Amino acid sequence: MSRNYSPKTFLRQTPNHILKEYFSRKKLLGDIDFDKLGDTETEPIGEAMDELTEKERAEIEADFQLIYEMACEKGIELLIEEAQFYHNLDLLPTFEPMENPYEKAFWVFLNHPKIFKVASDFDYMDRLGGWKRRYVEEGIQPAIEEKDKENLTKAVSEFYKKQGRGRHCKVDNYLRGEPERHCYFVYPEDYASTEMEINEKGEFYNRPRKPVFEVIFVYKPDNGDLEVCAKGGDKVVKTLQRIFCQTIFGLDSLPDEKGRRFDLSGLKDKNLAFVTEPKDGIEKVTIKMLRLDLSGHTSRKITFEASSTNEEQPIHSLIEKALNKSNIPLDEVSVSRARLQIKFAPRDGKRGKSLTFEISIPDRWTLRDDPLDQIAKKYIEKWGLVSG
Repeated sequence: MSRNYSPKTFLRQTPNHILKEYFSRKKLLGDIDFDKLGDTETEPIGEAMDELTEKERAEIEADFQLIYEMACEKGIELLIEEAQFYHNLDLLPTFEPMENPYEKAFWVFLNHPKIFKVASDFDYMDRLGGWKRRYVEEGIQPAIEEKDKENLTKAVSEFYKKQGRGRHCKVDNYLRGEPERHCYFVYPEDYASTEMEINEKGEFYNRPRKPVFEVIFVYKPDNGDLEVCAKGGDKVVKTLQRIFCQTIFGLDSLPDEKGRRFDLSGLKDKNLAFVTEPKDGIEKVTIKMLRLDLSGHTSRKITFEASSTNEEQPIHSLIEKALNKSNIPLDEVSVSRARLQIKFAPRDGKRGKSLTFEISIPDRWTLRDDPLDQIAKKYIEKWGLVSG
């Protein structure tokens, strides 16, 4: 979820020298002597911004909100990661004397816009839910040439044109590590709309807009998974998967669905060991919910949810009692959905985090793309919850 942006807070937190640099490059607010302003003396800046044109204010506000989103611990980590691994630039010495994350994020925005853009896209990607996963094939080398990306944009555009949108389309592609992920951000043009605004005379008017929306493809060559984040049902997602496979992988069509799918049957075993590696800092893994489908009765399901107790996996005690009373053997039910919670140990003096997520057969999960979610995705395979 995005943090709540406040213009006054942003100005107070951002050092005057970097605001001076920003407005100097834009050739704005030249009458303000930033060097003589106090650290939190923002009123003259705010008042001067109020005198700017509507277009100028809108551009500044958009920049400030982008910087604000990255002015946090995770945002700074993404900036450092992108600079170091993909641009061979170590930002740590530069960041060392800086006051706070606002100054760090703003400095990168001004001096390394490409790094800022990619890290900002990754931050946005990490906050998205609704990913659809499908196994394709391990070890494919995705195409990254301009002609290949043009083929992708044209195919996506043609698909959405049938819905009355998507006339124009652009794509950015990035490589992301740990684990290796090939990311393609596609931006088709959305339906035209209007927004009511107030002009310089204080009058209402309708401003026409042609916004874009995102379709994101992420391919992991180590396990062959293709993940797609896009609005729409299974038919839409399947079509987009096929388009990507044809234009970027060079395949004739979308591969068979005989590949890997989730197999949650192992979660019925109360002796299942959630083995983890010390480097990932996992304290405990708990099964919070299981949905059991009765064999031969597709509409008959039983959902169990367990509260925290001293037991290692309290849900198994709950299931054993309930199924014994109902005289339903455990081997006659299948697990169709599960909710797991991973608790991480405290690190660097900070309180340990927890991650709760759901997995549903055959191929749905609520995991996102940030580092903790990537750890969970790795262990879903290691714990034997993927077949094929």
